[in-house]
Amino acid sequence: MKVDPEYAAFGDLFKSEPMFRIPKYQRSYAWDVHEISDFISDLEKCFENRVNGSPINHFFGGVVSVEKKVTGVVQRHEYELVDGQQRFATFILLVATLLPIYQEILDEVIQNSDITNQAIIEKRIQKLNERFIEFQQEVNRQTRTVEVLEMSKADEQFFKDLIRENNPTPTRESHNKLKYAFESLKSCVQSLTADTDLNIRLDNLEHLQLIVDADFSIIHIVTYDHKEAYKLFQVLNDRGKSLTEGDLLRAKTLELLEGFQSNQNSLESNWDEILMYTQKETDNYLRWIYSSRIGVRAGSYTLFDDYLSKIYLNPITPIDQNKSSEILNITKALKDEVILARKISKGEWPFTSRQPITSWDRNRLSLLVRELGLTVTIPILLSSFKLGEKKFAEIIWILERFLFRYKILCNQHIEAVVNIFHTESVIIRNDPSNYDISVLNNKLKSLQDTRANDAIFINSIDNMKYKVGGGNKPLKYFIMTLEHFKRWCDQNTADVPKCLDKTRVYDFSSTTIEHVYPRNAVGTTIDQGLEPIKNNIGNLTFLGPQDNRTGGNDNFSLKKPIFDQSSVGLNQLIGTYNQWSTNEVDLWNNTLKDMACKVFKLI
Repeated sequence: MKVDPEYAAFGDLFKSEPMFRIPKYQRSYAWDVHEISDFISDLEKCFENRVNGSPINHFFGGVVSVEKKVTGVVQRHEYELVDGQQRFATFILLVATLLPIYQEILDEVIQNSDITNQAIIEKRIQKLNERFIEFQQEVNRQTRTVEVLEMSKADEQFFKDLIRENNPTPTRESHNKLKYAFESLKSCVQSLTADTDLNIRLDNLEHLQLIVDADFSIIHIVTYDHKEAYKLFQVLNDRGKSLTEGDLLRAKTLELLEGFQSNQNSLESNWDEILMYTQKETDNYLRWIYSSRIGVRAGSYTLFDDYLSKIYLNPITPIDQNKSSEILNITKALKDEVILARKISKGEWPFTSRQPITSWDRNRLSLLVRELGLTVTIPILLSSFKLGEKKFAEIIWILERFLFRYKILCNQHIEAVVNIFHTESVIIRNDPSNYDISVLNNKLKSLQDTRANDAIFINSIDNMKYKVGGGNKPLKYFIMTLEHFKRWCDQNTADVPKCLDKTRVYDFSSTTIEHVYPRNAVGTTIDQGLEPIKNNIGNLTFLGPQDNRTGGNDNFSLKKPIFDQSSVGLNQLIGTYNQWSTNEVDLWNNTLKDMACKVFKLI
């Protein structure tokens, strides 16, 4: 492979109608707070030395590009950036922050009829625009406007609007990062160039231009083999920002489809949707999907290889049309599952709901994955989506009851459960129409009966305490769930727990845990017998958003009417007590434990 390395100031690359393009296989803009902070620190250091008359050179590493001839233009080339997008985009953002400051000064000098400075500023604005933003190019005797830096499809329009200060709205994570970078650089430049003296402001702006033109340097490595660019991309990283497994998969599959333009373009669009979220979110989605499809976890550092071998089945080159379509279809399905995984992880019901699925049923998903944080269920939920809405809801209720008991309260090791989830995920996918939910129920019941039986469960309930300062989500969930099943428990049925009043859906965030005996009792309200146990489950209930919250620190006789009139059935039961002493706390504690052993039990 022929390469031509050239050491140059960054500005040298932008002297004569430069054209830089981000190829399909490149990821979107990825620099975050840390990288932008470092860049600004480098800029400020160079600026200080420029002002003091002792400029320094700052080396930004190597940039690799593929040179391509521009058809219809004599002696003109464009460069595909194999490695360097983050730096190039950030440099352009920096220059773009100078233009509105120049424009502001230009408006001032025009108003003051300062013809000399007006000519200087207009010339500077024109040159900066032509060198770093856009220029006019004649192609086959027709003039067209050319972007100096053309970003990848996902970022292209947002970047164009951003550097022209058109105030675009971010729609993906890379847009948020571009906007943060631009605003941070703008704030820095405004600070460096701020002065009441016009000439000093112009000098400061010129210092910044000289930094770009002379002080910021790189090694530009040019290659002429487009196919080799994919290989280079997969082994090179931008400054301080390693490629993710998703980035590598994107590059590899786009490389495989080189020569199949239509399929490659469609593949690019699908990957843009897959990789539009934060790195952590995308990694989670890809890992959940892999576990759901393959039945095992992907390796901690081998997600790229695992996907290539197990999902894409190690495609052998050269690729033909049929194989290129197969790779595209695999990626389309992956995109659809990423969208599904995102919905489920956010607690959003993934179906277009209809009866008999109610708001109560849909709310269980949010409680499971968001409030209780049980994202370990997502692989099996991804597969269960294929069973349809009714069975999906049934599986959520099984998982919710089991995991609250087994993991959250009894704190049992999760690995055996994960193995069951992964195994059942594959079985569901292989034959969703014939899947028997009782198989999953019985496997989990076996773990429940051996590792989280009633004795262990009751002991765990006894150890539940209200925590001052937070961390009470499990406790709130526990009481709220028992409230939903109070009517069912009153019937003393041995059937699978069933909510008999699904018209009430409590907003988890707006409900509050209530101490029957006050948590902050004062004066004559203080009961020395209740003080040591006031944070125990036997002294706790909850108030819904419609309940009267007055009397929080009053004694029981004053709070009793609040419980009597509450919309919460458990509170109405508390209101039947004539007093609240250690004896009543014990009675209430036993009532809740008896209900819990019925509700949170697989049978």
